[in-house]
Amino acid sequence: MLENLVTTAANNSSDAVADVQHSSMIHRYRWGIAVLVSLGFFMAFPPFYVVSLHDAQEQLVAKAFNAKTYVEEFWQVRLLGAVEQAIDIVELKTALQEDSAATVERLGHRLGLGSLTAYFLVRGLGVVTSVEDGIVGIALQDGGRSEVVIDTGPVFGNAIREASGLLNISEFANGQDFNALSSELNRRVEEMVLPRLANIGVGRTVRFAGAVELPDISEVPVALRLVPVVIEFL
Repeated sequence: MLENLVTTAANNSSDAVADVQHSSMIHRYRWGIAVLVSLGFFMAFPPFYVVSLHDAQEQLVAKAFNAKTYVEEFWQVRLLGAVEQAIDIVELKTALQEDSAATVERLGHRLGLGSLTAYFLVRGLGVVTSVEDGIVGIALQDGGRSEVVIDTGPVFGNAIREASGLLNISEFANGQDFNALSSELNRRVEEMVLPRLANIGVGRTVRFAGAVELPDISEVPVALRLVPVVIEFL
């Protein structure tokens, strides 16, 4: 009988060991499945990507704002169309003399409500009356004095950007990009428009269009300073 008890105990022990081994195998199997599923998930949907410095730099360049490309399209598609509908400069001068504040509200653009500087998009026809020290004077009436002046030197400021009324800072990622537009517009004037005035002589009839900036709307000068977008000789 003792032998039977020993045998039974041995069998029970073997069964217990087998059960533990089986349970351990199942446990390892389940963990293996879980690991494989996790690996598959992270391979399909990685929590992060490793990108080389060169590739990262190329991505940043691709996303960077390209003022030159933007201005090329803006100039051809929008700005040239806008200047065709711009106010005649004679009408603008008359309106400013009558009521400058009302004229700014009706025809002009300002950077902010509190700004005294106003910008206008204009067009006109006149006769060159003077060319001196890089300044071209244009009379709007036969035999009249110069009422429009064009500086053929470097162009600064935001006259074209603001006078167009077509560009808003809210449309751009930051102020740096918005300011880059002015720089590129000015560069385009310097390289493509002003050279047409290089050899101009007194007495030539010229059709022009562009931007006028008034630093102080309460003081309207006799001669308006024009940043030209279009210069044509007749």
